[in-house]
Amino acid sequence: MKLSIRHSNASAEKDARLQLHEGNYLVASPGAEAFTLIELLVVIAIIAILAAMLLPALSNAKKKAQETSCINNQKQLSLGFLLYQDDNQGVFLPYVNVVNGNTITYQAGGYYVVPTLDTGNNSFAGVTPAAALANAEQALTNSLVYQYVKNVFVFHCPGDTRIGNLPGQGFAFCGYSKAQNFAGDAYGNYWGMGGNCLKASDVTAASMTFMIVEDTDWRGYDDGTWVVNWNTGSNPGSFTWEDPLAMYHVNVNTWSFVDGHVETHKWTDQTAIAAGLLDSKGIEDVGYPAATSGPDYEYVRLRLRFPGWH
Repeated sequence: MKLSIRHSNASAEKDARLQLHEGNYLVASPGAEAFTLIELLVVIAIIAILAAMLLPALSNAKKKAQETSCINNQKQLSLGFLLYQDDNQGVFLPYVNVVNGNTITYQAGGYYVVPTLDTGNNSFAGVTPAAALANAEQALTNSLVYQYVKNVFVFHCPGDTRIGNLPGQGFAFCGYSKAQNFAGDAYGNYWGMGGNCLKASDVTAASMTFMIVEDTDWRGYDDGTWVVNWNTGSNPGSFTWEDPLAMYHVNVNTWSFVDGHVETHKWTDQTAIAAGLLDSKGIEDVGYPAATSGPDYEYVRLRLRFPGWH
């Protein structure tokens, strides 16, 4: 019997420590236990530390997911170029084309005409973001490649941060260009290369020959070609860097090849990385002095093949 009474008293004491406040809120009586300020600060500090550890990982995971989308874009875009080639007796989409009797010149050897609102080195200045985006998309729909891909977002990597820049301050939509060696004969010597692959028969190793590169341009548009500056004097077959490369996927960019496959390359040269990051913000850094030896340099040199390459 004593046991039963003691249990009843303990239950009554517990109930007494909790009182029903006005408005039906349950509140603790002065005798109830609560967090101390120190305990609360410790909990907040732990949450902050965990957040600081997780946020970079989440950000990198997002960039890797965007890299997958970028690879898929490259596959579709390269397929479009190859279908054009199949429909045109093995000829790659050239710098100048004639459509229905009209001559179309693709900016700097690229594959689409520069948007009509483009104003050169201060691209899209003075127009609204909506107008700039619509104009950039319209330019791409006029490309001969568009008839094969039928989706303007194939030309835009979801990781390309330039779409968030203001018009005239580095805004851009298209993030893929022809590689310098691929049907981009815009200039006589074409940055020292001397010539490039104009048709399928010009390519001797399709799986080792660049076709499309994910790059970036501080002016707010991509000329449609990505180039390096080839040496023609005492050290032929070597080059110095000119156009920056995109670094949206944790210092990784994507490349497609003449055989249609797509690769990624992880960059380690800090000067090349910095140039890509600066240009994506609308800050000019062309002709950057990245290393002319090492794994990044050799990756490009061995794949930027052109007629007479050896």
